[in-house]
Amino acid sequence: MIVKNKNRKKGCFFQGNNKIVQGTDLSNGAKGLMCYFLSLPESWEIHLRDLFDNKNYKRFKDGRRAIESQMNELIAAGYVVKKQGENKRRDTTYTVYEIPIHLQGIQHDE
Repeated sequence: MIVKNKNRKKGCFFQGNNKIVQGTDLSNGAKGLMCYFLSLPESWEIHLRDLFDNKNYKRFKDGRRAIESQMNELIAAGYVVKKQGENKRRDTTYTVYEIPIHLQGIQHDE
């Protein structure tokens, strides 16, 4: 089967590493979350709560537990690195990598 998207508009798509969507190391939910992260500008900040608990703009139908599980899956696979500061609510940062950190030789301190 050949699929062509003739409605593609400039700036309305992103490119990502095929391993993310074609690999078997992530669940479909984690793959979707990862694709969402990769579609955002590099300057975007991840506020985990906004993904599931924003009344005005809820980004996913999945609930809090599902999103947290998917994030933990991405962290375990090396696609996302979580760094907690002193104030767990305000100082937690997430860094997203298109290629898992262990495949890039990046050392990560917990």
